[in-house]
Amino acid sequence: MNNLAVAQLVDALFTILQLLIFARVMLSWFPISPWNPIARWLRRIVDPILRPFRRMLPSFGGIDFSPLLALAVIYVVHQVVLSLMLGGSVSPTLAILAVVRQVTLTIVVIFCIVLFIRVLFSLFHADPWHPLVMGLRRLTDPMVRPFAGVVPRGAGIDGAAAIAFLVALAAYFAGRALFNALGAY
Repeated sequence: MNNLAVAQLVDALFTILQLLIFARVMLSWFPISPWNPIARWLRRIVDPILRPFRRMLPSFGGIDFSPLLALAVIYVVHQVVLSLMLGGSVSPTLAILAVVRQVTLTIVVIFCIVLFIRVLFSLFHADPWHPLVMGLRRLTDPMVRPFAGVVPRGAGIDGAAAIAFLVALAAYFAGRALFNALGAY
């Protein structure tokens, strides 16, 4: 087997691993019995990979970001292995910086999305007692609370959530520019 064929095999294995982690995350979002054979098989394969990342990265507001960190690390290791196999060189510092960049910016994007959904809920006057709305408010309250005194509470849009969304969006673009300036792409 030549180097290119081995690289393609390694590429396929990393892709399958990433898909399995993604499937495990999707499995946790649906009410599937933990005794389901597919669920047990996925947990048996993926949970040992996620376990060290769960120890490193705490959950925020009930959201487990460890699969995100695992995917970022696997992606960077994937790129490093392929680069080395195909005759390139790798900077360990830039590889670590790429993981930090990917995890940080993805977490900020997730925060932007949930804050934007909260703003939409307030704009369309969603039922405040609906479990989804209550859960979203509980999840985003720590991000919105610092801006609660800045904007008076009105009957229309949730101004504090809108400001928190804009700050998170600005943090995303500032973080992206910073990481790009540092050479982490």
